[in-house]
Amino acid sequence: MKKSFPNRIVASTIMACLLVGCALPMASTPTQFVFPTPNLTMTALFQIPPTNTVAPQATATQAVPTSSTPSATLSPTAPNCTNLAQFVSETFPDLTYIAPGTAFTKTWTLKNAGTCTWGAGYALVFDSGDQMGGPASVPMTASVPPGAVYNFTVNLKAPATLGQYQGFWKLQSPQGVRFGTDASGKAFWVKITTAVLAPACAAQTKRPESYGGIIEAYYTSTPPTIDAVLTDWDSPLIDDVPYDVWGDTDNDARFTLKWDHDNLYLAVKVVDDNFYQSTSGGEDLFKGDSVEILLDKDLKGDYCSTVMSSDDYQVGISPGDLIGTQGPSVWMWYPLDKKGYKIVAIASVMTIAPDTNGYIIEAAIPWSTFGGAPAGSEYYGFALSVSDNDESGQQQQGMISTAPKRTIFSNPMLWGTLQIEIQTGP
Repeated sequence: MKKSFPNRIVASTIMACLLVGCALPMASTPTQFVFPTPNLTMTALFQIPPTNTVAPQATATQAVPTSSTPSATLSPTAPNCTNLAQFVSETFPDLTYIAPGTAFTKTWTLKNAGTCTWGAGYALVFDSGDQMGGPASVPMTASVPPGAVYNFTVNLKAPATLGQYQGFWKLQSPQGVRFGTDASGKAFWVKITTAVLAPACAAQTKRPESYGGIIEAYYTSTPPTIDAVLTDWDSPLIDDVPYDVWGDTDNDARFTLKWDHDNLYLAVKVVDDNFYQSTSGGEDLFKGDSVEILLDKDLKGDYCSTVMSSDDYQVGISPGDLIGTQGPSVWMWYPLDKKGYKIVAIASVMTIAPDTNGYIIEAAIPWSTFGGAPAGSEYYGFALSVSDNDESGQQQQGMISTAPKRTIFSNPMLWGTLQIEIQTGP
């Protein structure tokens, strides 16, 4: 379904901040934004637009040093401590479609919610259901104290017969006692559907037109100013976000992408009658109004793959709460080994009457975030989506997307196409 998009006027407050690491203490002295060395933690910069706004206030965050993962030590019998896990996240959500016979890696991120330290002698163990070629157990290789999280990973293979399969897994202590995610020992699981998604699939340079068409990012020799003022962008913004793909949403959105050899530039303008974003801007930012980018840097190379690989990226952009309490931020969910805050220049602002209610985000995303810069004329797998959340605690209450088939984010075959244009405009 295609949607119209009204014009707006910028009217709100933008702040500039550097978000680094997972702890974000605030400082009071102004800090000029400078891109740090790639692969550091998240920094977000946003400034108040010059018209009808209050003067910007800049703050900075200081990284909290993190120690390397400690080596595992044997956990002695500990009758006075409790083994308990808490589910945090997973790859391959329930009923992910996988081609029969496909090897895949399932990862559960679990928090040590008990009082025992997990270490040598602990293991991830198959408990019941469909084992899908997995091992009976996977020993732990690190010490995980109470309150810490750990990625439990197992290599599996989808059964050759079409259907739904579910395997249940637990953790096991050195004393052979199995435990799970509640006091009763509840197991966690992998649940997939094997299906022939693309008979006679042949690699192509771009996805079919019915997957959302081609989004074009135009080359720029003059980078836009990241200030949430759209005077240096096309008016109206070039691309629509027309498809309802999840839940109930009252959103509309338009956006434009530009690029140079340093950054991918994004301007997006969202219509939202009820703005809500109260998360800390990290892993849970999708629980508030936000923008998501899915990018496959090797579209032709893994064109027929139904699972995400190391060249597939899922990035969320939060505008912050737009009242000065929580600034904008960027979080990467995938690839898992790059998960965390990312260093990105961002500006955001709320729009109100006489314009339509909603918000604007501008961002300059370093190509290092996506593993390197293009030369030009490449085709990437791509989808831009907007989450709509009107109440606390909702998880993606609604979503619109450029990709009409983006119902399972972890299947790159359902994304659309991005063309890196060498031209400077349509």
